[in-house]
Amino acid sequence: MSRPAFGQVAVGIRAGIHLSHIRLTNEAGEKQRTDAIPRFQAGVNLDVPLSMAFYLQPGVLYSGKGFKQLGGWLVAEGNEFKAKADYIEMPINLVYRSQVRTGNLMIGAGPYVGYGVGGKWEGEGQILAGDIILSESSGDIIFKQDLKDGEFGHYLYGKQWDYGINVLAGYEFFQRLAVQFSAQWGVANLAPDIDGQAPGGSVRNRGYGISLGYRF
Repeated sequence: MSRPAFGQVAVGIRAGIHLSHIRLTNEAGEKQRTDAIPRFQAGVNLDVPLSMAFYLQPGVLYSGKGFKQLGGWLVAEGNEFKAKADYIEMPINLVYRSQVRTGNLMIGAGPYVGYGVGGKWEGEGQILAGDIILSESSGDIIFKQDLKDGEFGHYLYGKQWDYGINVLAGYEFFQRLAVQFSAQWGVANLAPDIDGQAPGGSVRNRGYGISLGYRF
């Protein structure tokens, strides 16, 4: 199948599994990495040709994120906590395609911005969520700018807006069906303010995954 004519904008769909975790840093600069959990990603994107080989690829995705932790800073030793956060995400990647046999080798990178819209948490024992102790075993995830706006029984995942960097690599079969591997590094510090003051620590999303895409 031939490559679409230069100048033609194509529409694509993509869905896959995203392994997500967060990177925690406390006020003393000590870092703690949480364990990854599988989440679902799906959405649509455009392929806007810039040349015969380079494409600008903006998109809109539902992106599941989150993490789990056994012991650590959020729960007592031996207890597990799991957070599944939901985001609407808008990546804009610059993609290079090089024809190899009947398809295209693809590599790309670019920024993303996401907005937290909710989610669910579950855990064992008492959960420490900032200054709030959660005694329930499950509940909703919320996003707030400040810890003082936290709500009883809800886990405050962080600030609403997230942004960072995507990188991707994959292969597109017959100019249409693509397998894509990706990694994502959150740059935004999601840790909420403390009564109007900037937090001493940080919370950042991290993830990597695999997806299938189809270009119309």
